[in-house]
Amino acid sequence: MHGRDQSGRAPVRADQAGETTFPAFVRACWDAGIAWYDVDAAARTCTYYGSDGDSYTEVNRSSRSP
Repeated sequence: MHGRDQSGRAPVRADQAGETTFPAFVRACWDAGIAWYDVDAAARTCTYYGSDGDSYTEVNRSSRSP
């Protein structure tokens, strides 16, 4: 995720806010350098992997059910 900055998180934040469609989210992730992501429903996490080998894990601490 380009230069370990916040640019890779922008598509995630937009998606969480309901401001984008899934295809737009995937394209924005790709443009930000996110090559793939992995969802662990049991742990309530999503890990985003950059094409440069970097990664970032979001933890969903919401009390709402998935």
